[in-house]
Amino acid sequence: MNGYNDKEFQIEKMIENLINSGVSDQLIISRFESKILNLKNPELSYWFVRNIKGADIRAHEQVVINSEDSYFNYLFAKDIKKSDARSHGHVILNDGTSYWNYKFARDIKRADEKAHGQVIINNGDTRWNLLFAKHVKGADVRAHGQAIINSGDLEWNYYFARYIEGADVKAHGQVIINSGDLEWNYKFAKDIIGADVRAHGRVIINSGDPEWNELFASNVKGADVRSHTQIIMDINYRELNYKFVRDIKGTYGIDKDVDLHNQIESELESLDNYLDDAVASSEKYAPKSMTK
Repeated sequence: MNGYNDKEFQIEKMIENLINSGVSDQLIISRFESKILNLKNPELSYWFVRNIKGADIRAHEQVVINSEDSYFNYLFAKDIKKSDARSHGHVILNDGTSYWNYKFARDIKRADEKAHGQVIINNGDTRWNLLFAKHVKGADVRAHGQAIINSGDLEWNYYFARYIEGADVKAHGQVIINSGDLEWNYKFAKDIIGADVRAHGRVIINSGDPEWNELFASNVKGADVRSHTQIIMDINYRELNYKFVRDIKGTYGIDKDVDLHNQIESELESLDNYLDDAVASSEKYAPKSMTK
């Protein structure tokens, strides 16, 4: 340690030594509390209140509040009985970070959950919105869910719908459907209770992908198995025809027969055309006596 942190450590150790030597808390308060307060240090004030019985809680609390230090405001509200949770919470609200607003609302009794939740919602962070909705009693689940929906993040919409009680499954599922992503549509339909299986299935069907259609039909309860199977059959039929045309040529001399047939047809057509032209020419130039 160095600088002021080293002084804090030394002050705490010196007071601890006095306590261990049998010096009363009242004597420590009378001799040193005013000086501790004058230092206006949130860590020392927090430590003093926690360790010295009879310390002036309100005076030390004001030091912590005035410091605007999120960590010690959180600790003071959590560990000190009769602390002013709302005042400490106001410091956290002004801090504006998702982490401290989540921790404060989760751990501190008398915290203003709605206000701290709004900070999380306004920040739009998907992870903290999910955690807040899951772990903070009294959280506005639909409002946090809307923040997830607005993010358009497929993974977090899936997680929110799967793990948060009271989530709007249909709305989260629509984000997945609109994305057209095959993997997340498959996962959502397979894992989420209340998912619109047929709607997610249509995304898979419209893709024409045989592997995802097979997975969907095999593993998703309520899937339109016939439609998914038809996609697979159609694709297999096209592939079979392609392979037939590709592979049959050259087998058993069929390619030669086909070529010979085509040649004969071409020659027949050529002769037909030639004769038609010849007949037309002969009629055009024939002597008049022959045409009477």
